[in-house]
Amino acid sequence: MLPAARMAVLAVALLSAVGCVDKGKGGEGEGVAKNPTPAAAASNNATDPALNWGGTTPHDTPPVSNPLLAQAEAVMRKADPDFDRFEVNYTTGDLDRDGRDDVAIEYGVGDEGAMRHVAKSIYVLLARDGGLQVQPEATEAFSGCPVVREIVGGQLLADALEACIVPFPKTIGYYTFEWDAPRKRLRQVSEQDAEERVVMRLQQLREALLAQRKDAIDPHLRAGPAPIAPTERDKPRAAPEQIFADAALRRGFTDTVGMLSHVEFRDDGEHERKATMTTPGNGKSAERALYIDLEPGDGNSMIESDGYTYVLDASVLVRWPDPGTRGGHQVRFNLIDGDLYLSEHGAFDMDEER
Repeated sequence: MLPAARMAVLAVALLSAVGCVDKGKGGEGEGVAKNPTPAAAASNNATDPALNWGGTTPHDTPPVSNPLLAQAEAVMRKADPDFDRFEVNYTTGDLDRDGRDDVAIEYGVGDEGAMRHVAKSIYVLLARDGGLQVQPEATEAFSGCPVVREIVGGQLLADALEACIVPFPKTIGYYTFEWDAPRKRLRQVSEQDAEERVVMRLQQLREALLAQRKDAIDPHLRAGPAPIAPTERDKPRAAPEQIFADAALRRGFTDTVGMLSHVEFRDDGEHERKATMTTPGNGKSAERALYIDLEPGDGNSMIESDGYTYVLDASVLVRWPDPGTRGGHQVRFNLIDGDLYLSEHGAFDMDEER
């Protein structure tokens, strides 16, 4: 079973193979589609999975249980009667910091018969005394192919995908936006590429380990994200692999991440980066290393987890030595949808290939 938005893109991509494709709103094929956020998936009623994953045929629209989202749909239907013909993702939260929840909507994965490139539209609906008010289209604020994720602390988090017409696009950028009230538009406040995202997530994991915040550690110790479909969330999952229960391993990891997070990365191949540090006087056996592969599996690497298929946007390897030996310990993570998930771990020989 694939996440809904990925299946939507797959349907359009397959149809595109048999239809002529014009350059529509997506330009040279730049557009969006990817997993909806858990909050968005819970309220996403744009496609009924039992009837139609791709949105290429008419389908029934089940009622929205969240009154705010029901109101958002009514407002959007007036602004764009066809807004829910294809895939729709929602996220809610207080974007303009006035104490009331607003709504960000991302929608559209193609056109009837897939005769156009996939393109997305982004709208913000702000809560006002008279109800939600749709703001000017915000699509142009995004680089590449936007995917809205969530609204946290007055900021809209969003991703950019490499392309919109491929079934499983890689994420190439991570963005944070705030609402610029005087100009009535989204204003970008930060941008990260995959390398920067990895370093930030490693630092956050380090801080969680130092503070022994199990709730912040455990999600990274599974193979992939929690299922997004409401019907899948309560099903049994494999327990997190408690690789950091050993104090020595925990210290080795946190020390290494702390040392290497601020070291400049060097190229280690066309798509690979590395940062290393050697403790003076102990030779090669004391080398700590952080490797990031930005094209795991030559860019075609995917993983199955809890019945879902995910794209690996990067592979991350952290290594540290056992003092006085030729060996050490290593932990490998996969970057999936902007977060790190455990791939493998264990002892290693310094003379072995990574």
